[in-house]
Amino acid sequence: MLLMVPLMMLAGFHSIYAQSFPGPERMDWEGIPSGGGSFVQNFRIPTSVIGGAAAPRTVGMNFKGGYLVGIRLKQNLDEYWSADLDYTFANAPLEFTNLTPSIQSLTLSHSVQTLTYNVSYQFLEYWKRFRPYVRVGSGATLFYIKSSSKDQAAQLGVPLRDSWKFTFDWGGGFKYQLGPQVAVTFDMRDLVSGIPGYGLPLSASIVNGQYQPGLSRSGLLHQGQINLGVSFQWNDWY
Repeated sequence: MLLMVPLMMLAGFHSIYAQSFPGPERMDWEGIPSGGGSFVQNFRIPTSVIGGAAAPRTVGMNFKGGYLVGIRLKQNLDEYWSADLDYTFANAPLEFTNLTPSIQSLTLSHSVQTLTYNVSYQFLEYWKRFRPYVRVGSGATLFYIKSSSKDQAAQLGVPLRDSWKFTFDWGGGFKYQLGPQVAVTFDMRDLVSGIPGYGLPLSASIVNGQYQPGLSRSGLLHQGQINLGVSFQWNDWY
C-alpha cells in the first residue's frame, strides 16, 4: 500500500507535465526536503545483576514508529554517480520495560537524529524522466531523550543521557523529473548502528540494598526509513 501512493502521484504528475519540457538535463546540485515514516527495531535484552542473589533481568526497549522529516544536499558528479549530505529527524517514543523490580514501564519522549554522507548510482541517463538508484553511506546517529523525560527518569533513580552511534546506511529508490529543475523522489533505506546505552552500565547491580539499573547491549540496531521528497535543482553559478 505504501508504494501505491508515490505511484499514483507519479501517474498524475506525468499526465500534467508530460509535454511541458523536452527532457531533463543534468544539474550540478539538488536540495531535497522530504518527509515520511521511521521504524526502529525493538529489543529484549538479558542483563546480568551484580551483587546479591538476583537473577538476570530481561530488559525491553520498545521504539514506536513515528513521522520522519529530512533535508538532503546532493551533488551530481556525472551522468550516473552523485554524493549527498543527508540529515533526518525521526520521532521515536521509547519505552523501557522491566528495568528494575519497581519500574516495569518507563516511557520517554525520544527522537532519532541522523547525519550521513552517501554515494548514489542511478541506472539510467539523465534525459530519462524515471531514474531508479541505489545509495550507500555512513555517518552518526543521535538517540536523543527530551530533558523533561530525563528529569522524570532521574526522579525514579534512573539517570539517563543521550547516546551517539556510528551508523552505516544502504537503500534505494527512484526519481521522476517533473520539469527542468524539479523532480519527486521516493526511497527506502536501512540505517544500521550499535544499540544505544543511554548512560546505563552494561550490568545492573545491587549496592547497599538499592537496585541500580543496567542494560547489556551487543549486536546491531536497524532503523527503517521511507521518504518522499521534492528535488529542487540548479547549476553552479560561476
